Amino acid sequence: MKNFYRTVTGHKPTDVFLQKQGVWYDSDLIKAGLLALIVGIAVGFMLGFGVGAPDLSGFTPTGIKG
Repeated sequence: MKNFYRTVTGHKPTDVFLQKQGVWYDSDLIKAGLLALIVGIAVGFMLGFGVGAPDLSGFTPTGIKG
């Protein structure tokens, strides 16, 4: 877990408040974003090729049916 930068405002009460907050680490946010991206792409491919694929079973390579 790593924070790549520290939140410092220069305002003493705000800095004390932010030090006590339960915030996510920067590396956790990056991991969650990448996981969501991968899952979204996978689901998109499954829906795109499974639901929206045209039925080409009746066509021959020449384009003539039958």
